[in-house]
Order: sequence, then structure tokens, then C-alpha cells
Amino acid sequence: MQYFDVEAKTWKPLASTTPVIEAVYCYCAASAGNNLYVAGMAPVGDHYIYRYDTESNVWEKLPHSCVEISNLCIVDDYMYAVSSNCNQFPQRYSFAKWQWQTFAKVSIQSGYRFSCSGAAVFYSKLYVLYGRFVNSGGYWSMQNAELHCFDPAKNEWEVKATTCKPHFGSSLFVVNSRIYVAGGYDFITPNGTLQGNLALVEVYDRENNTWSVVEQNHIPPNNRNAVEIEGKVYFVINKFPLDSGIRIPSGELYPVHLGEWENLAKIASTAGLCYLPVKRESLKPE
Repeated sequence: MQYFDVEAKTWKPLASTTPVIEAVYCYCAASAGNNLYVAGMAPVGDHYIYRYDTESNVWEKLPHSCVEISNLCIVDDYMYAVSSNCNQFPQRYSFAKWQWQTFAKVSIQSGYRFSCSGAAVFYSKLYVLYGRFVNSGGYWSMQNAELHCFDPAKNEWEVKATTCKPHFGSSLFVVNSRIYVAGGYDFITPNGTLQGNLALVEVYDRENNTWSVVEQNHIPPNNRNAVEIEGKVYFVINKFPLDSGIRIPSGELYPVHLGEWENLAKIASTAGLCYLPVKRESLKPE
């Protein structure tokens, strides 16, 4: 396990007492209380949720049947495992009962294929953005992404607005009580390879159920996956949105300098990222 030192602008290992996770691929991660949950794949190919207890400093495996998980989202006392495979019943994990249970499936329009392009928790509901594509005459046509909202109280999904442009492999996150989608591309092949142009940044208006494009006036062309949102600079690393702490003053006319952040993107594509509170002594060098 590593953490990113914002002051030094580099990745550093946690204290050597931290055990090594056995996963060879980590898809995503989420934290709840003193626990870190990582969706990953074991060396033999089995899929697990790995739980790390920061107090006891141990890992344990939670078997599940969701196969590859795109996002882990915490809503109240449950952890929702979001997968791109919309044909199987999704699952959520009860922290109180220590067990999995299924919940309602997303409804897919006939002839379409969905690809998860981000999930977020908003007003105690689960929002998932699905990139859509359809085969017509042997040609795959990319459609604008479609937002779906799950209400845990009703165990029901509600279809919301579609985005202005296509989104695949993107991230969905909340900034100042508004949902944004950033990162990813505007094209995906049937086998899941991302291609095409970088997807635009868009914001969702919950009251009017509409999306609009967010102009990137202060972000120069870069390979660090940086985006501008409400005067803040975020980096989308391995589909994880990280607030850099950079603030753009009102009325600023010049682009933001991003050169010192080049190390942030130097992380394995097989790594899962999240925010995790740790003891200060864990950050001390050996």
C-alpha cells in the first residue's frame, strides 16, 4: 500500500508493518470507519472484496458473486457493488449482518449494451452512469450516457437524463452538492477497450434533470487527467477523482501550472485508489 504525499508530490509506502494484499488486480476501493474495502482479483483468478482493518492491521477476504466490480459505494449501512454486467442481480453488503443480499437490476433497452461509467452517492441514493452503445448493421454506434438512480427505500431504479456526449470509463463524483462526470473516453470497443477522444466534463442539474458541458478554460493539454470543476482542479487517476487542493481565483485568465504533479499519474493501472484515514505513525519512514 502507498499514499500520495501532497507536499512532496510523490508516492510513498505506508509503514512496513502494513501487510501486503494478495490481489494481482484492484478495480476500486472504498472506506467505511476503520475499514478499507478493495474489490480485486486473486492470483488464481477468483474475485474478492478484501477488507483491511486499520486498527488490527490485517486483511480478510469477503467472497462474492459479482465478478468484476466497477465501483464500491457506501450508502448508510450498506456497501453497494456496482458492475458493468447488468444481466446479473447486483449485490450489496450489510455491515450489520455481515452478509450479501441482491437488489433490483437496472433495466436495459433492447438492442443496447451498457458499460458502467461511474457511480456516486447523492442524497442517500445510488447514482450510476452507464455508457451505451448499439450494433446497427455490424457497426457499433456510441450513444450518450444514461444516468440511473437507485432508491434503497423502494428497491427501485429510476432512469434520469442522458448526457450531452458519450462517456466510457469515466468517473462520477459529487462536488458542492452537484454530480459531475469526468475522465474516460467517448468510444469503447465490444471487448471493453477504451478509444477515441477524451470525454468532456459534464455536470448534472438534479432539479431540472439535465446535463451540461463544463468548459475547461484553465486546464492546458496534459497527460495527467486534470479537470477544472467549480474553480478546483481534480485529477482522475485510475477512475478515482482526487482533489489536488489547487484553487483557481475568480477572474483568472491564465492556465494552471501542472508540471509539479507529474508523479501523481505514475501509479500502476492495477491499483485501486480511495481516501483512507490512517494513523500518523503509519506515514513515518522506517
